[in-house]
Amino acid sequence: MDKEENKNIDWSLISKNLFGEANEVEKREFQEWLQADPKHKEYVEQSKVFYAQAEKAEILHPDTDKAIVLFKERVGRKKNKTISLRVLLRYAAVILLPLCLAVFTVWQISDVEEHLFASGIEIIAPGVSKAELLMANGQVLILEQRDTLVKERDGTQIENLAGILKYQSNHKFFEKETYNTLKIPRGGEYQLELADGTKVWLNSATSFKYPTKFIGDKRIVYLSGEAYFDVTHDKEIPFIVKVDDMNVKVLGTEFNVKAYSEEGTIQTTLVNGKVEVFAKGFDNSVKSILTPSYQAIYSKKDKTIDVNLVRTNIYTDWKDGLFVLDNISLEELSVILSRWYEVSFFFTNEKVKQNRFTGKMKKYENLQDIFELLEQLSDVEFQINDNAIVVQEKD
Repeated sequence: MDKEENKNIDWSLISKNLFGEANEVEKREFQEWLQADPKHKEYVEQSKVFYAQAEKAEILHPDTDKAIVLFKERVGRKKNKTISLRVLLRYAAVILLPLCLAVFTVWQISDVEEHLFASGIEIIAPGVSKAELLMANGQVLILEQRDTLVKERDGTQIENLAGILKYQSNHKFFEKETYNTLKIPRGGEYQLELADGTKVWLNSATSFKYPTKFIGDKRIVYLSGEAYFDVTHDKEIPFIVKVDDMNVKVLGTEFNVKAYSEEGTIQTTLVNGKVEVFAKGFDNSVKSILTPSYQAIYSKKDKTIDVNLVRTNIYTDWKDGLFVLDNISLEELSVILSRWYEVSFFFTNEKVKQNRFTGKMKKYENLQDIFELLEQLSDVEFQINDNAIVVQEKD
């Protein structure tokens, strides 16, 4: 469709209405535009068909006009080349809806699929379920997805089944708490079920210390890295996550905590329930109470807590196998990818770091597929040398 026919509406407004994210004002504006020209309605119907076909491949929310300009420039220079439909539908990291429709016909009439990477390059595979369990008796277990059954000295039974570590407490023993530590390396992730039934998803480069069974009037755990919690409700025994100078206190709820030691902030994102975030300030403690869809960001430097309304799935979908990008810079994206794929990124200049992306990507795909799309839709290119990734501007 000619963009001139849609000059009076923002593409994001169409997107929000298609995805059910529009507010009342945006719905009214969209309906007025829709009634203004029969071609508008025809365009929207085509859009619905496209997204219905693409949904199975995790098509993404649209992004910025820059993607259209860059993409059309490349198509104009390389008319005999096409982007892999497999890659684009799988990620669609920075493509606007009109652009998707514009190139969809090209895919239908062309059987050519050109890959940007030369044959013979070693594939960089995604991370897997793996962890190291440090038990209270000093024993170290390397965990993978094979089944394992062990017992702690307090009688707690530990079962490792299909990548999920489960604790079952023996209530005949009531001694002091003994702690285990689960360490997730770069390129790893793991799931954990604590003795009280609380479920924990642990992300790459994370360390999590917890008792084999909870004793007393508090359930206290320690986190460095990132974890998603689904806490078993117990109003008499609060659940507390300790992170550096900050504590997150809950009774029973679902929330995500991102607290990597090398980062300057600690993020707590609440999905369901209610949590209290406590932290050390310069003069006294600071506290914030979160309700669903709010996020608390604690600044390690300023010792302050800022609270914002957010789309929680941006911060929690990693546990469901997705990277959700929301206007994220390439530098920020490289940190996420480096933890998951066990690679290191090197930028040739500051400009390339500032490319920004919005969308979803599946975690369990090869890194080259991600690079292929990003190269098509930006002015950067990636050079792979073992586990070192050099990012530079295109010639």
